[in-house]
Amino acid sequence: MAYVEISDFGNLVIVPDDGDPGDDKTTTFVQTDWNYPGIASAMGWSPCYCGATDGTIDCEHRKATTMINESYDFIVGHEFESFGALDDYLPESESEHEQENKLYEYHKLQSAKR
Repeated sequence: MAYVEISDFGNLVIVPDDGDPGDDKTTTFVQTDWNYPGIASAMGWSPCYCGATDGTIDCEHRKATTMINESYDFIVGHEFESFGALDDYLPESESEHEQENKLYEYHKLQSAKR
């Protein structure tokens, strides 16, 4: 699970639970408002009852600018709350195979030093 933290200048950082908001290898920095509706939707917000928009384009009932602003307000209102769907926004961690390769290379270098 992950949560959103509001950083300096109102930008968003998506942080894994028990993660470090300053670790750019495990977090996602979001600085464009175009992404707010998708993130807010992952947290339970809905752009319009009609279902015809994702919040980034106008629908028959609402303007995109209104939905983008509302989605940001929704995110701010739920700062530091954990949501499983926010995991999709986090960078992928190293695979087990990549970790094994690094460990192998480390041991190989240690053996060469002896």
